[in-house]
Amino acid sequence: MQEQELTAWLSLSLGSGLPARQLLGLLAHFPSPRALLEMPLKELQPNLVAPIKAVRAACRAQGVQGRVMQALKWQEQKDCHILSLDSPHYPGLLREIADPPVLLYVQGHAEALSLPQLAIVGSRKPSPGGREMARLLAGDLSKAGFSICSGLALGIDTESHQGALAVKGVSVAVLGSGLDRVYPRQNQVLARDLRERGALVSEYPLGAAAQAWHFPQRNRVISGLSRGVLVVEAAQKSGSLITAHCALEQGREVFAVPGSPFNPQSRGCHSLLKNGAALVESVRDIAEELGGFCTNADISAAALLTDRMTQLSQPARNLLGCLDANWASMDTLVLRSGLPVEQVLATLSELEIYRLIEAGPEGYSLSLRRA
Repeated sequence: MQEQELTAWLSLSLGSGLPARQLLGLLAHFPSPRALLEMPLKELQPNLVAPIKAVRAACRAQGVQGRVMQALKWQEQKDCHILSLDSPHYPGLLREIADPPVLLYVQGHAEALSLPQLAIVGSRKPSPGGREMARLLAGDLSKAGFSICSGLALGIDTESHQGALAVKGVSVAVLGSGLDRVYPRQNQVLARDLRERGALVSEYPLGAAAQAWHFPQRNRVISGLSRGVLVVEAAQKSGSLITAHCALEQGREVFAVPGSPFNPQSRGCHSLLKNGAALVESVRDIAEELGGFCTNADISAAALLTDRMTQLSQPARNLLGCLDANWASMDTLVLRSGLPVEQVLATLSELEIYRLIEAGPEGYSLSLRRA
């Protein structure tokens, strides 16, 4: 019986061509997906006869049924799962959103989807400091008991997944393609590690290539699975802000890491902060907003960084505010700070002693290394 119901779900998902919200609207008139496909037409409301006949014809097409059989065979493999909306293993938080996926394809540990999750998203081309901050916070949140959810994209997503895995935490990646067509291809090894330590999940069927329109749609799943969304770096117009807006619509918490006003990748975070997002400098800030879920968290490296900053002289704190994750030359720092060259040099030495900055051939930048 269960396989017959799943076959009905698959037929509707693969054959109807309807988005989740419309398909759920039709299903509301029937006790089950199987009933939608099999109930005698004479028993239907008159206004449903035409649309149901069209859906049934599409679902019975030979090509659709071939894909249904392919999916059922795929599910027989180890750690491969297809969760329908009425499955007891379907994640409860995601089921609550306005337009949950009717099916989820999962590789790895399906139970990982129901763990307390925090989504971390951001730029595909982050600054060095943004990368380190994402990795650091993901590790600290993992130690605090969260599964880290993100989208497997290059940049902040990748760093977040890796930060969780580095401390033996759990991480979930929501794809904008079928699970047999991992995108981006550069993250094939990371995808394998996530299958072992968490899960890959997609609402898109096997064989589906990544399409531009898939990603805004999958962002609602990232936020829907999570208790909150943390944006580390994001431009003013970016997919990360779409995820944050989805979170707000779903009643989730939104967090943002502030950055330098000189960094264009900070503008999206600053926009969120101006509109009420919770400012995050360490995992403690997230714990406070989420009602103490992280009360047993280890002291985070970000918190240690904040403690170091309190020991600085006032000139050093002022100069630190003139630095960001991008390289700044000596001339730039003199211009930004208004200090003479000699004082800038002395203050930079103080910042280096506390390992708050890095020196390189192009100048100086912030450092968020744990050491």
